Amino acid sequence: MKLAGANNDEIELARVRHTESIAESRQAWQRFWPTLSLGAGYRGHEGRVQDIGGAVFDAHKQQYTVGATVLIDWSPGDIYYAALAAQQKALAAEHLAEKSRRDVVTQAVGRYFDLLAAEAALAIIEDDLRLTLEYQTQIKGAVDAGTSFRADLLRVQTQAARAKLAIRQHQEKRDLAAAALAEILRLPPATALRPAKADLVPVRLNGKMGVASLLSHAAQNRPEMKAASAASSAAWIEKDRARVAPLIPNVQAGYTAGGLGGGYSSQWGNFGDTQDFYLGLGWKIGPGGLFDRQRQIIADAREEATGLQASQLKAAIGREVVEAPAKAQSASDQIAINDEAVSAAEEMVTLAKQRQASQLGVVLEYLLAREELTRARQSRVQAVTDFNKAQHELKRAVGR
Repeated sequence: MKLAGANNDEIELARVRHTESIAESRQAWQRFWPTLSLGAGYRGHEGRVQDIGGAVFDAHKQQYTVGATVLIDWSPGDIYYAALAAQQKALAAEHLAEKSRRDVVTQAVGRYFDLLAAEAALAIIEDDLRLTLEYQTQIKGAVDAGTSFRADLLRVQTQAARAKLAIRQHQEKRDLAAAALAEILRLPPATALRPAKADLVPVRLNGKMGVASLLSHAAQNRPEMKAASAASSAAWIEKDRARVAPLIPNVQAGYTAGGLGGGYSSQWGNFGDTQDFYLGLGWKIGPGGLFDRQRQIIADAREEATGLQASQLKAAIGREVVEAPAKAQSASDQIAINDEAVSAAEEMVTLAKQRQASQLGVVLEYLLAREELTRARQSRVQAVTDFNKAQHELKRAVGR
């Protein structure tokens, strides 16, 4: 679980998007800051020019300037609402990053238990093969002594060959499970991962709670729900932006301070202080401003779509919350049933061996009994695996 949260690029991608959204939110608020520019300029003129009164005449002049300009060009309504919306989007991105982390960790846990189940099933078949080969040696001695039929020996040899084939198949399954786990952990594909066999025990991670309590926990703790809430807030803010922001006048202001010099022809003197001031208010009419009905319709539609998406997400989470305890309970019941089956199969094997020792049983009966025991043990391994996976899925489903 620690490895899954460390190197996975899906988690890193979510974190990068969160970082980007935070920067965008800060940048939105920084639009309130005035701009400052420093510079120097030169301007010259040769030839005809017209004065304010309309007269046209020849002029030869030049000027140069040095100074600083502070400029404000605000649309306060747009800037304010855009910054609030960006803040909510950053919050949504943070929750989505956490969702990605939890999804990857849960997926890694599932693949780990798949590897564990494959390893355990392989160990069961190897144990079965060992006992079958021992039994084959006993039957061969009986055949050589003339107290058993060769057909019995062939049956045991066939059973041993079937066990060897199953071992090879489960080795392949184990290696594929290891490769899948290495992929989600972003380890080298050829990494020979092996599980801790002691983990193959049913572990209950969640207390017994009713569906209503589980749904309440999920609504409060699932990062997807928190992200959906933030996205809904952003859509609501954008709706207000389309309705209110155009009513707030735009503000333009500027202040320039520096020096101006120059004069006729090649004169460079006459340098002195100069200052300019400007302040203006205005309203934009048309697209993006007053009477932009389409902008409001788009904002309304986006808010409605966000609400519908949140409703879909809530329904999906509700299904997960209901499914996870159902899977866990089913797997728990299957464990109990398989425990009974394993006990019965073990007793059946013991009786079959005793019957054969007293010349009352046949080889086939013993082999069938061992086959039933192996099948019951493998079924129990799968039930424990399903139970533990369901426990982690339930933990994720309720947002823990």
